[in-house]
Amino acid sequence: EGYDDGSGMIDPNTGMPIAAGADGNKELEDALNVAISNKMVYENRTWKCTDCGTSNRNKNNIVEHVEAKHLEHTMYYSCTICGAPCRTRKALRCHTTKHHRFTQSSH
Repeated sequence: EGYDDGSGMIDPNTGMPIAAGADGNKELEDALNVAISNKMVYENRTWKCTDCGTSNRNKNNIVEHVEAKHLEHTMYYSCTICGAPCRTRKALRCHTTKHHRFTQSSH
């Protein structure tokens, strides 16, 4: 039996909570994006993390940084192919590319 965070969104394959947006829940995905946006600022043509000062000209790099380093991970993204839990959207993309590179097109 998996951990229940109260959301009722448990992946039956892993027993882990399903991450915001991983099940198509737009409200949770939007809430995650707002939480990330609240931790970054754009100054002098550079995106900056307001928690630690990490900066980058590429917005997506700071989005990934904030999601990985500064958000509480109580839910996980579940791989739709094997059910493996991943902490972030980037981790899920990397997992899928590494482990299912040849099976992606068939799903």
